[in-house]
Amino acid sequence: MNDSYEKQIASFIAAGNVVIGKPEKVLGDFSLNFQSGKNSSITFSEGCILNNVSINMENGNGVWKVGKKTYIRGRYFIGAGSKIEIGDQTAMNRHVLIVATEGASIIIGKDCLFSDITMSTTDWHSIIDDMTGERINPAKCIVIEDSVWLGENVTIQKGITIGKNSIIGSRALVTKTIPPGSLAVGIPAKIIRENVRWQRALIPMDFLPAEPY
Repeated sequence: MNDSYEKQIASFIAAGNVVIGKPEKVLGDFSLNFQSGKNSSITFSEGCILNNVSINMENGNGVWKVGKKTYIRGRYFIGAGSKIEIGDQTAMNRHVLIVATEGASIIIGKDCLFSDITMSTTDWHSIIDDMTGERINPAKCIVIEDSVWLGENVTIQKGITIGKNSIIGSRALVTKTIPPGSLAVGIPAKIIRENVRWQRALIPMDFLPAEPY
């Protein structure tokens, strides 16, 4: 375990927060930033690996939890009373940005695979109804069920659930909930095939000769 990781974890605990477990490895840079507040928790389950991870916790009572044999990369923002949970054996092949704020949660199931992806429970700015003066864009939770594959540069908007075994193609913008076993692509993402699933192993298959252009 590198010295920077140990020092930052010790400071987090000394400020009145809790850390459960230890990662198996800490690769690259590790950053843990926390503002005033207590009673936040970080949980590292058995066999998890961190690779260039930044965790930002604001104002207490936040939760960041990763499951067993996970491979974690990217930036994570957890606001006061908010939660990010990542299930067992989920892996990030590239950089991710995951944001849970305003008391909302992001729950990611087990055995998922992510490339460069972005998901956030908030719009970051207020949208105001001119007639009432009230804000009309509250934060909303996100759920990624088990065994979901999110391709390169996928963006998941707030309030979305992506069902088990679904596949989201590269550069898709997901604006609506995706049922289990779906293949969705595009901006906004549309379902182009149902009753599918994926697996990490590439199964050999016989290809037809390519047609000349």
